[in-house]
Formats: sequence, C-alpha cells, structure tokens
Amino acid sequence: MGDKERRVDTVEVHPLAWQAGSDTLIEAPPGFKWLAAHIAEKTGAALSGRPVWGSCDVRLDPAYKRIFHLGHGVPPNIAHLLQRNLGASLERLDVDLYRLRTNASEVYFIPVYYRPPPHLPKLPQDGKIYFPLPYRKIAERLHAETGLPLAKEPITGCWVGEPPGPMAYVVATGLFYPLTLKFFYPDSKVFQIDPFRGEVKDVEQDFIRVMKLKARAHLTTPRRVAVLLTTKPGQRQDEKAKELTARGVTLVVLDEASPEYIDDLQFDLVINTACPRIGIDDLDRVKTPILNYYEYVERRLDPRLAIRLL
Repeated sequence: MGDKERRVDTVEVHPLAWQAGSDTLIEAPPGFKWLAAHIAEKTGAALSGRPVWGSCDVRLDPAYKRIFHLGHGVPPNIAHLLQRNLGASLERLDVDLYRLRTNASEVYFIPVYYRPPPHLPKLPQDGKIYFPLPYRKIAERLHAETGLPLAKEPITGCWVGEPPGPMAYVVATGLFYPLTLKFFYPDSKVFQIDPFRGEVKDVEQDFIRVMKLKARAHLTTPRRVAVLLTTKPGQRQDEKAKELTARGVTLVVLDEASPEYIDDLQFDLVINTACPRIGIDDLDRVKTPILNYYEYVERRLDPRLAIRLL
C-alpha cells in the first residue's frame, strides 16, 4: 500500500468524488491537496493548483463542465453571493453535499471528513460542541461520549449559525475556527479541541492579541484610502465598493489579497469588502492598516463587525 493509499484511510470522502472524469476539475484546500491529486490520478480528472480556503474561493473554468470542490460546505452568506454573482441555483443533495448550477457548468461541494482518533480529550465543563466540516465525525463522536449538545451545521471562517451560550468548544486543529466563534460571540468562553494532539485550549488570550492588532487600524488618520473588491464570485460585493468609491475612496480590484500585495499598494488604509479574514488573520504580517467594511462604516472596534461578511 502506497503513502497516499494509507492517508486515504485517515479520511472519509463522499463517494461522488470518485465519479470525476476528464470533464472535471478538482480543487481542494491546503491539507487536502494530496487527496485531490489522488482522486485526479485515479479518475483522469484535472487537479487545480489554485489556493482555496473556503467555498467562497471557487472559480468556474470554461474548459471544464464540472468542478469538484473538496472539504467545504456552503453557508448561507456564501450561498447568497454565489447565486447572485453567477446567476446560479444551489441545492443540497446530501449531508454537507451541495450542487451549484449555472448555464455552463456545475460545481459540487463534496465533503471530506477526518476519521476520529481512538482517544479524544476530556472536556472540563459543559458547553456546546461546534465543528468545521472536516471535523463533523469527530464532533459527533465527542457528542456521543459526553452527551454535550452538538451544533447542527458546520461553522466556517465567516459563519456561525447557532448561538453558543456561555461556553463553547470548537473541534479543529489551529485557532482559525475557534476564533471565528469568539469573534461572533465575544462574551462566550471558547475552547479549541485539538483531537489529534488531545489538547483543549482556552482561546481568550489569542482573541485579545488579535483585537489589539485590530485596534491599530482604528487609530490611524489616513490620507490615501483604498477599497478592495475581489473578483471571486463567492466574496464579490460590488455595491459596497461602489458606495465607498462614491465617497472618493480608490477602488482596487483583485483576486488574492496577500499581505505583500496590500503593502505594495502603499495606501494609508485599506477597506476590505471581500473575505473578512483578510482583516483578521494576517494583521501581524501586514504593515498597512486594514478595516473590514462594517468596521469602517460604523467607525467602531467590535469583533462582530470585523467577522461579518454580509
């Protein structure tokens, strides 16, 4: 058994993925690129090398009738933008499986789940369990073992569908998703559960660090201001960009918004109308102050405004 075959045993992918063919382009986020490559090798599909961090990053390609997007669901905010910007229809075909249809092509958002490890960490207190899509099976196992309430739907980097109450757990490696929940519900105590390290961590200090970084952008007195408008259909919001350009703000149209690119523009302040994580996750790597749209419009430091897309 080869290395990829052994790695396939660590995940569960919806059977539809293996129906890819020469008319299919497969895209996947970091961590699942190996799986996309494995499926492409087995089915004759093409592999996309584009970076994709969520379903909002999907992009149609006229050379392919079908796009298979692995590892992400479609939350209501992204669903709205995809349907509006592409003139598409969206339907749910199965648990976490979605199909987006346009006149020219179909996009299938295909779930991939990590298999639960043999032993999961003990949880110190009662609280609701949340999960991004790949961790659904692990969260369900924790729910079965502890009896704690489980969120019905996955969270994403810009969407939490259910309020947590005073205590919440997010099953995920890294702080990206636990901080999502903390930004939406700053008064709740949020813990990260790393199922593979067996660790449970309070994210409060990490949240405070990010908010201190965000405060710098609110203190700036800019002369030259730009608004970012992405070309990605799952994030594009022309109406917000036009509103700000009418006030004299310079419009910058782009696909990827890296810290290096933003700094190279040399504006005093950048207003982001695309993925809200641009104004959150890279603040220790970018020199240019960044405010997300709702922060700028309402002129106040509030994590709930910082994480809001629509």
